[in-house]
Amino acid sequence: MELILHPKSEIDARTKNLQSRMEDLTGVILFQSVDMLYFSGTAQDGLVYVPADPEAESVVMVRKSLDRARAESPLEVSPLRSLRNLKSDLGIPSGARIGLELDVLPFNNYARVKQALGDAEFVDVSDRIRHVRSVKSKFEIRLIREAARILDAGIGSVPDHLEEGMAEIELAAKVEAEMRALGHQGSLRFRRFNQELPMGHLMAGPNGAYPSFVASPTGGVGPSLLQPQGPGFRKIGKNEPILVDYGGVYNGYTADETRIFSIGRLPKELEDAHQAALEVEKAVAESLRPGNSGREIFEISEEKGEELGYQESLGGPVGAKCGFVGHGVGLEIDEYPILGPVDHEIVPNMAVAVEPKMIYPGVGVVGIEDTFLTTDRGPTRLTRLSQEIWRV
Repeated sequence: MELILHPKSEIDARTKNLQSRMEDLTGVILFQSVDMLYFSGTAQDGLVYVPADPEAESVVMVRKSLDRARAESPLEVSPLRSLRNLKSDLGIPSGARIGLELDVLPFNNYARVKQALGDAEFVDVSDRIRHVRSVKSKFEIRLIREAARILDAGIGSVPDHLEEGMAEIELAAKVEAEMRALGHQGSLRFRRFNQELPMGHLMAGPNGAYPSFVASPTGGVGPSLLQPQGPGFRKIGKNEPILVDYGGVYNGYTADETRIFSIGRLPKELEDAHQAALEVEKAVAESLRPGNSGREIFEISEEKGEELGYQESLGGPVGAKCGFVGHGVGLEIDEYPILGPVDHEIVPNMAVAVEPKMIYPGVGVVGIEDTFLTTDRGPTRLTRLSQEIWRV
C-alpha cells in the first residue's frame, strides 16, 4: 500500500472541466476537503480558488499542514493565515460572482468569506461540482477497480470468520480488519449533512431491517445512540439472512458491494425474494447505458419489482422506502448519478452502485449490490463475488 499522488495533468483536466461550467462566474472557492483533494491533490486544511479564466492558475492556500500540502499537490501552495485578506490574496475584483459549496459550507465560514469579499455575489456551485466529479478518468477508474478488489477480498472472507452465536460487531471487526490490511482507509465519506457512515452495514436477522436515519435502504441498530446504524451486539443465529454491505476504499476512492450470508438454509420466501432482487439488478444494469436517465432507470427497477410481486418490499417497506435503486461512487459514497426520481443523464465512465434490496421488518434483508462502470458498450461489473446467497 502506498499513497498515490494526483498528477498535474489530472488536476488540470478537472479544473478545465469545472471552468467550462462557470458561465458568468468570476471564480469558485472550495473549502470542503474532498473537493480540495479533487481540484488540488491535497486535502489539508485550507482552500482552492479556481478562476473562471482558463489561462489563470488555481490558487491553493493551506493553514495546516503546509509542508504536507506542498508535498502532495502538484500545484503551488501558499500559506493561509487569515480569511480577512482573501480578496487581495486571490485577486478577486469588486462586484465578483463567486461560487461556493453551499450544500456543505458551514454558515460561519460563509459569513467570514462574505465579510472578506465585501460586495461579491455568491452562487451555489455544489451541483456543478458533483456533475464534474461524476465522470471518472482512467486514473480514478484504476483506483476504484482496486477498491473493488479490496471489497471482494473483505466480504469474501466472511465464511472464514462466521460462527453461530458471535455478535454482529465481532464479525464486522474481523471483516474490516481484512480490508484495512489491504489498504482500506477505515472510513467512508458521505456528502450529505449528518450522514456519517461506518465502514459498512453488517447485520443479521431482524437487525438488518431495523430502521435508522441514514440515506440507505438499510439501517441497523448500531453500537450506540450516536451511531444508530450498522452492526450492533446482537448474536448471529442459524437460518437467518446476514446482510454484509460494505464500501471498499483505496487511496480515497470507493466501490460498494452487498452480499447475503446464512448459517444453514434460509426460508424459501427469502430465497425467492433474493432471486427477485438479482433480476431487478440485471434489469437495472442492462439499462445503465449512455443516454438513459436516473429517473428512467429507477422506473425500470420499480416496474420490475412490481412485475415480480415485490413492490411492497423493494427498497424498504411501504412508507419507509429509500427512494432510489443506485448511486454514484468515487471519493464519496453518495455521488452522482442518482438512480432515483431525478434526471441525471448516464454517460460513459461513471462508477455506479446498484442496490435492489428486499426489506422485511422483523425478519431481515435479502438482496444485492454491485458497482458498475458505464461504457459505450454497456456496463462492466467491477465487484466480482458470486451473487447467490452464501451458505456457511
